[in-house]
Amino acid sequence: MKTDLINVAHVKKYARLRAEEMRPEWAPSQISQQFLDDLNTKVRLLIDGAIAHHPTIGKTIKFLF
Repeated sequence: MKTDLINVAHVKKYARLRAEEMRPEWAPSQISQQFLDDLNTKVRLLIDGAIAHHPTIGKTIKFLF
């Protein structure tokens, strides 16, 4: 299943903004596809981990482990 879990346009905008705020001497103008793919994978793994370790009570996912 290959589904993007991130909003690519927002991630690109945020990454450039934070780079400017955190490292004013460095001004990246592009965000690589590898960065976006890695971030998407990390989000997927975070969700999978939360579900795997979530208590099996109720019908709402509440906790992020």
